[in-house]
Amino acid sequence: MKSKTLITAFFFLIFATHGFSQVSEEELMLSKIRKEGFTNSEAMSRLSQLTDLYGQRLTGTKAYLKAANWISDEMKEVGLQNVHFENYCSDCRGWDIKTFHMEMVAPNYMNISAYPLVMSKSTDGIVSGSIISIESFADMKKVRSEFSGKLKGKVVLLGKEPKKKSLLDTLEFRLSDNQLKQMEQKVTAEIKTTPLPELFEKWKTEDKSDEAFLKFVEAEGALAVLITRSMYLGVLHPAGTYYFRDGDLKPLPYFTIMPEHFGRLYRMIKLNTPPTIRLNLETEFYTEPENNVNIIGEITGSDAKLKSESILLGAHFDSWHAGTGATDNGANSIVLIEALRILKQIGYQPKRTIKIGHWGGEEQAFLGSAAYARKHFGALNDSPNKESKKISAYLNLDNGAGLIRGIYLQNNEFARPAFKKIFEPISDMSTNAISIENSLSTDHETFDYYNIPSFQFIQDKLAYNSATHHTNLDFLEYVHEDDIMKNAVILAWTIYSLDTMPAKIPRKLD
Repeated sequence: MKSKTLITAFFFLIFATHGFSQVSEEELMLSKIRKEGFTNSEAMSRLSQLTDLYGQRLTGTKAYLKAANWISDEMKEVGLQNVHFENYCSDCRGWDIKTFHMEMVAPNYMNISAYPLVMSKSTDGIVSGSIISIESFADMKKVRSEFSGKLKGKVVLLGKEPKKKSLLDTLEFRLSDNQLKQMEQKVTAEIKTTPLPELFEKWKTEDKSDEAFLKFVEAEGALAVLITRSMYLGVLHPAGTYYFRDGDLKPLPYFTIMPEHFGRLYRMIKLNTPPTIRLNLETEFYTEPENNVNIIGEITGSDAKLKSESILLGAHFDSWHAGTGATDNGANSIVLIEALRILKQIGYQPKRTIKIGHWGGEEQAFLGSAAYARKHFGALNDSPNKESKKISAYLNLDNGAGLIRGIYLQNNEFARPAFKKIFEPISDMSTNAISIENSLSTDHETFDYYNIPSFQFIQDKLAYNSATHHTNLDFLEYVHEDDIMKNAVILAWTIYSLDTMPAKIPRKLD
């Protein structure tokens, strides 16, 4: 080698060594997280096992417990400690479908795309009856006056003709830069949070708004009730009955049907040709309190002073019954495990204890997370206890399976600097929008009520609102593997960053 070449190589070696020495511990950690998360991801494999093999995870059911046992084993396999169940409901009953079928048999034949609503009773074998239309139950006095004595042996079509969906409608949606910018520019939270006790009381009424109607039509001898929801291209949306406790109403056979089929039946009645429907439904009720469990685990902190503090992660594990709960909320349950697997695999030992909760009963009224909070942080109407003050932050995932685009601060402006710092190094993976807004209707509301800094990630909706949310299309096909791999890496980095901060995230009310 020529001397000039030797000198060049020498100076290059010095420069490269010096440059490498400037890599910070945080940069090195992020590189390790990214490499493990993107080259050795186990997320999609686990999600397939959960959704394809174990299927739906309806609150109270044997299927839920089977899935809970599986995911607790997976948590142990990735190295989590103190994995255990905590019961959240002693009187939430189970319900299973054995078989069902529905068809129009006159004036001509049509197989009707239908799905039973939760907690519906069985028919008395195969039954047939003509359709009668009741457009609303809002005014029960009017319903009783108009339909008393007219429902025996009838199938009730409840509602009006659904709005038509265009075949040109977009199925999947990602948040635009403009939408994210608008979210970030808000200076006050326009979405108000209702205190948990008030919210629960409100839901008791709202969730059973159809009870008087269902009792009336059954007493009048109706065979079944058919409803629909305006969804994209024949999607069935069979969620929405909340009679989940022992002693609650067991509704007569209650189905959602495809919007297009509902529309045809409705128009046939308007054309003075009521169709005849033949159907059967066989269901099973049971009460097994052991099915109603949260699945809890942790990575115990390694720092003698800080391990009593914790970072709590959560996602609801239950789902509705017509699909396999892939986007709501199986993908996010798996992302939680994958993020912790990444940290364990790269050898990271957190200073604070990292806790994870897979909550049951979220779809019914935050049953699982509320039970956990009562047990660990005190009664709803009491001041939060000392243990609640040891939680640095609660991070929740439950907005479909789309890419994380940022975070809702839940009206906690004090948390903005921390998340701005967390998101800066991962700007190539996510837009990292920080919105002061609240995000409602999921488990972070429970912990926010206890004055724990609680945050829901902003996620792309994809087909969540248009096709999969609580529908018969909630399957693995609507989950993008790249998105959940990135989400696990983003979550792992967020956990690491929160753990290495010198102080806990500030509380809103301190």
